[in-house]
Amino acid sequence: MAAPRCRPLAIAAAAVGIAAAGGLPALLASSGQAQPPASLLTVHEPIEAADQRLQQQGWRPISTPPAESFDRELSGNGLISLRACSGTGMGYCRYDYRRGQDQLEVITVPSSDGDGQVVRWSLGSGSGPWGLCQTAPLAPLQPCPAASN
Repeated sequence: MAAPRCRPLAIAAAAVGIAAAGGLPALLASSGQAQPPASLLTVHEPIEAADQRLQQQGWRPISTPPAESFDRELSGNGLISLRACSGTGMGYCRYDYRRGQDQLEVITVPSSDGDGQVVRWSLGSGSGPWGLCQTAPLAPLQPCPAASN
């Protein structure tokens, strides 16, 4: 008995479908397979791109309470997930998301052009942080201590 053969056209169509869905990570997220928290975001990723990708993976912005106008001005964007920004120091801003019972906190700093870029994230359940951390208020950013996935 001959082994069944896959038609190349069907395989190519499936590959195009996976790419159109945002690649394998997006496909896994949409299929209910959770992505490890450490790989949810990338350090220096623009917050607008991170916001879009997180929402595609089922993370929903937490919009209450709304951010103050001062925070909106500091963040430089209109994302409803914005919680607050620090008016001093490095200018950190925090964005909050929820997926099911999980809450994700994303911290950004301004990039050289003023747009927010991801530096750190953690789950509200105490998992994390991942990305870059400070050991003291004026210390430089460095990789966060190893966190559990």
